[in-house]
Amino acid sequence: TVSLHCIEDSVTCNFKSRAAEVSIRIAFTVQYVGTDFFGFQLQKSERTVQAELEKALALVLRERVRIYCSGRTDTGVHALAQVVHLETTNHDIELHRLIYSLNAVMPNDVSIIHGQFVEADFHARFSCLGREYIYKIVNAPYRMADEFGSSYWVRQKLDIEAMRKAVEPLIGEFDFAAFTPSIHVRANEITIRRIDDIKILQIGTHVYFHFCGSGFLHNMIRILTGTLIEVGTGRAEPGKLKKALESKQRTEAGITIPPQGLYFAYAKYKTYQTPAELIPLREILLNRVY
Repeated sequence: TVSLHCIEDSVTCNFKSRAAEVSIRIAFTVQYVGTDFFGFQLQKSERTVQAELEKALALVLRERVRIYCSGRTDTGVHALAQVVHLETTNHDIELHRLIYSLNAVMPNDVSIIHGQFVEADFHARFSCLGREYIYKIVNAPYRMADEFGSSYWVRQKLDIEAMRKAVEPLIGEFDFAAFTPSIHVRANEITIRRIDDIKILQIGTHVYFHFCGSGFLHNMIRILTGTLIEVGTGRAEPGKLKKALESKQRTEAGITIPPQGLYFAYAKYKTYQTPAELIPLREILLNRVY
């Protein structure tokens, strides 16, 4: 005969077992220097940011974890505040200790700077309301060694006002097919995007291009900036970007400049926010009046 107490103990045990299997979701803000990474996304035989993060998570959490990001970055592109999320069945997590432990086992060119428990329906990519990128240029007659790998050097003096005028027609929702490799257009990828703002600011020898929008196509920031450099150096008229936009032809836009000056700067959400003090460059650019 099975006693009532045995049945109750069995039910309680099964309930606890099922509860332990319920996942909790965590969002992290990640910084990385992209120089030695082959982009964010996992690749079979190359070093990527996702691979380093997942390797550290498996070591610390002792379970296999898959992460999802707010926006993939290409080879050589950096991040000031990339956002990722993950699920874990480990319920005994103290977030501060988890971040500290993950940073302790990861290499120096990637780190977690913020984290928070989020709702089960939060998704780093699909919950994102807007993304920001910054492209950094050194505009000086001679190259600077301390900027190697972190900016793009332009020695000709840039006309800031001409470039600001050139970006005005790009604000809004348009088909940006001219500003992505034509192979993606031929593959019928959706090329409509919304740009909310483009700021061009000069601080000493540095020129910053700050792009804010719903999202950006492959190489879009690098082609936009490359076209703007042509305008800034007088090799193209300010109207070139509007003409390229309307043409939807890649051949009408400028060059694709290298990735080393590009930074994923911010991802906006309703329920998750990276503290402003952790991204000082973004705050400087947002608050600077020109």
